Amino acid sequence: MKLTMYLSKLVGTAALAATVPLVAQAVAIQTVSAQEITPYSVIVNSSGDGDIRPDDALTLREAISVVNGTLPVDALSAAERARVTPAASPSINFSLADDPTIELVEPLPPIMAAGTLVDGASQPGYGPLSTTDTMVTPVPTPVVALTPAAGAEVLRGLTITADAVTVRGLSLYGFSSKHRSTQTTPPADILITHLVPPVDAGLPDPPGWRTLLPNEDSDAPVGVVIEDNWLGMSPSGEMPPVEQMSALGVVVFNGLDTVIQRNRIEFHEGSGILTAAQAMGMDVTENTMRTNGVAGIPDGIRLDGNIDGAQIHGNLICGTDGSGVFMFKPEGSARIYGNDIRFNGRRFRRAAIYLMGNGHEVTENVIQHQPGPGVAIASYPRSEGNIIRNNTFAALDGLSVDLGHND
Repeated sequence: MKLTMYLSKLVGTAALAATVPLVAQAVAIQTVSAQEITPYSVIVNSSGDGDIRPDDALTLREAISVVNGTLPVDALSAAERARVTPAASPSINFSLADDPTIELVEPLPPIMAAGTLVDGASQPGYGPLSTTDTMVTPVPTPVVALTPAAGAEVLRGLTITADAVTVRGLSLYGFSSKHRSTQTTPPADILITHLVPPVDAGLPDPPGWRTLLPNEDSDAPVGVVIEDNWLGMSPSGEMPPVEQMSALGVVVFNGLDTVIQRNRIEFHEGSGILTAAQAMGMDVTENTMRTNGVAGIPDGIRLDGNIDGAQIHGNLICGTDGSGVFMFKPEGSARIYGNDIRFNGRRFRRAAIYLMGNGHEVTENVIQHQPGPGVAIASYPRSEGNIIRNNTFAALDGLSVDLGHND
């Protein structure tokens, strides 16, 4: 199991590079057990953000706090309470009358209530299909967007620490960090982990890794679903200016059976999807992943840690600055099949799919227009039992299958 990640943004140069112990928590967050939480359905009617206070506007920050059980319903105003109703399972819905862009002034609380649905599709006006002609599966255009407020450093859009959370139908972009002497923990549109990391890994007297090590599989959120979102761009679908680009898309630092499906994941400085300590059973399917890795980790999907049972299938991975899929010393084996992987390696001459480890299956992919091999297998210390079968290769600057020292 990996306990550290090498992740800092290095704009205009190579991959993110600082070692960060992403198993730390800077601010104590009171944990409320599932038995103590009453599930509520909450309707967000304000795109504002800031301090929690009783007024006529129910913000996303307040909604998450209510669902988590950290903000009592009786602390809300009468107008706010009218938008909170008991439910069979917690949900956050939207009814934003004016500006549907939520500009965050500071990080939101993590989502800690199991089974929470954050449903951007509930916003009136949601639903027109994107007209982009390279979509694997058309993704409805979102209305509600999350982005940092002007001048605010907000590293992450949503942080998920609970089981069976679903995030649907949102646009998230602009989540990044400023350079400092000690680099930050990973910025991302969405982070899935068992504990909330501090912003700065170099805080005085940070907790030791043994204190915050995910000792048991039960520590990891299970069954998180990220679907039908636009990550890395506003609802306009345009490439954002440099100052509004997100560093990373979805970071699965510690999660089991995570599902990432039918999203547009585009225009990130680093990888669109990145794993770390464990991402066993992860299912990545029907996503359109374009133009990622433009200034940091250059690979569309970067797999590290324990990825046993992970599947990557039915995705379009295009225009990435490095590999479409890149593995770095993973544990376990993964299946990569039925993907369209093309026009990658724009900044680094890498294989379209770069494997390390044993027992991986790469089958029935279309791999073309790569300034390097189609599939490369690196020794770790010697990779064995990998299956490369029934793939279609075209317009490569290297071998279709490069076994390196494994032949």
